[in-house]
Parts: sequence; structure tokens; C-alpha cells
Amino acid sequence: MRVLATEVKIAAPMAKVWQTLMDFEHWHEWNPTVKQAGGQAEIDAVLSITMSRDDCQEVSYQPRVYEIQPPHLFRWRATMMAGFLFTNDRVFELREEGGVTTLSHREEFAGIMAVLWWGKLSQFVIPILEKMNTALKKKLEVSP
Repeated sequence: MRVLATEVKIAAPMAKVWQTLMDFEHWHEWNPTVKQAGGQAEIDAVLSITMSRDDCQEVSYQPRVYEIQPPHLFRWRATMMAGFLFTNDRVFELREEGGVTTLSHREEFAGIMAVLWWGKLSQFVIPILEKMNTALKKKLEVSP
């Protein structure tokens, strides 16, 4: 498995961060990397995500909710063709200390294609994660 990870501190209670992350229907309002998102935060639920990239291309996928431990951990998994070829897990882990929530936000890649695509993945995934982190921080630290 190959991992690309980011972290951000948000001056907001963990419950508020969790609530915002689980409200997929409204991601497009604050998240510059997502044009559309939908689905339920439940094990085995299939989400619908359409990413908007800087080059104006859209990428849609339907990851399955793989793990959820409210309000600390949420993980979805997208699979291309078959799991041994490519899987991509998006993981959100939250912890709170003194009213400040730390979001560990990462993507975990596995399969034959992950090895072949690693150079490209390692270039564009971190900026996407960081862009989402920054937007989430801005939304939660400004809104009441």
C-alpha cells in the first residue's frame, strides 16, 4: 500500500467538523475540489462524487463506505476494474484537543496500477487534499 497524507488543525469542535464532513450534499458549497457529492455516511453505502479539476475536467466515481466510527474515523474505497488492479481509500481521522480539531486526511492506494501510476498520483493528490483541508478550515473557522 502507498499513502499520501495531509493534516490540518481547525479551530472548531470535532462534532462540528464531523457534521460538515458527513454532509456530502453540501460539499460543493465549500469544497473547491468537488462539483457534486451525495450519499449516506453508512457502512456499505455507495457515494457519488464528481471532482472538478483545475483543467476543467470532471472525474466521477462511486466509492463505497468502508469504515465509520463517528465522530473519529470515516473511510471510503473506490475500486477500478478489480481490487487487485487498483483501490483508492480516502480516510478522514479526527481528534480534538482544547477545542481544536486535527484532521488527518489521506489517500491509500493499492494494486498493480497504483505502482504504475505512483509518479502521477504523488504529484496531484496532495494538492487536492490540501485544497480541501484549507476550504474546510476556512468554512468552519468563519461560520457560526
